Amino acid sequence: MRYASVQYSILYNEFVDSQGTFYPSYGNPLDQDWKSTTATSGWTQGFFPGVLWNIVEHNATRQLLQHAVDVTMPTAPFANVTGTHDVGFVIMSGFGNAYRLLKRQEYLDVIITAARSLATRYSPIVRCTRSWNSAQGFLVIIDNIMNLELLFEASNQTKDQSLYNIAWQHANRTMYEHFRDDNSTYHVVEYNETDGSVIRKYTAQGYADWSTWSRGQSWAVHGFTIAYRYTKYQPFLDKAISAANYVLTHLPNSTDVIPYWDYDAIHNSTLTYQPRDTSAAAIFASALVELSEYAPTSDMKNKFLENAKAIVNELSSATYMIYGNKEYKLYALLANGTQGPYPKNPYDVSLAYGDYYLTQAVVRLAKL
Repeated sequence: MRYASVQYSILYNEFVDSQGTFYPSYGNPLDQDWKSTTATSGWTQGFFPGVLWNIVEHNATRQLLQHAVDVTMPTAPFANVTGTHDVGFVIMSGFGNAYRLLKRQEYLDVIITAARSLATRYSPIVRCTRSWNSAQGFLVIIDNIMNLELLFEASNQTKDQSLYNIAWQHANRTMYEHFRDDNSTYHVVEYNETDGSVIRKYTAQGYADWSTWSRGQSWAVHGFTIAYRYTKYQPFLDKAISAANYVLTHLPNSTDVIPYWDYDAIHNSTLTYQPRDTSAAAIFASALVELSEYAPTSDMKNKFLENAKAIVNELSSATYMIYGNKEYKLYALLANGTQGPYPKNPYDVSLAYGDYYLTQAVVRLAKL
């Protein structure tokens, strides 16, 4: 976390120099410059303030708190965006953490506005919120399970039952449609928005339609853990545990706990090199820490915690950290992230969400 504070203080200065328009998204560790977005474009801009809030939660100073506030506030207009499901990622990483820590009404107002924006994407016929806009069908991706936190939190704060119902219905339908019998996940489910039936199940970022994209599986574990946090609905917890156990039995081995970008590609692709995805590992580790709180037995609790610690320790090692390679120049934490699908999109890169969920996992572990 000290290293994170140093790296992200440098990024904060870059944010200031850009007059508030620099939000890191991904970057080649060999380069000094991130590929960035603005405060109101893309889907990754919430993770920069999110990392800063994690740093504040770990060791607050007046200066770090001001940095977090400064970087969060410009993203507020995104709460009015109805054209994407990613409003949940953007707002909860920044304003969600800000409100949790400071309880300021102005932060809650942004969360409520964002939840109502996301709710406009709900179809009572499909019983899900739309992920990607498409004229050909109603598309829902497994990533979208993470955005339900926005709806649940806003419902909690306002007592608006309709927001809770939307989130619950989306989680419930996802539980039945996105999982295979072995508790691995499909990335995309395309529904018929006229009658709600399933048209097809496929991948956009994984190796194949039948394979398991590692970050998608991590989203599933994390998202159903959050859904259980708010609902205490036992099937959501059971699904989170089952999805987590799938990951634990498909990691490379007991001492190599960072997944490849797709759990099946390493065994089936003709490409001799297969990249890891440190973001999938970070998301999973953070989820495991919270999931351990709800584990029904002490053995399961300990298993989840020990694996979370092992993953965080490995991610924090010179193998995957930017400081581990003297040729790396990027001001970031993690290397070896993969956007997917490989090799079409960037791989062996730093990803803003990888840094966010790693620091979240560390903060959660530190509270134990």
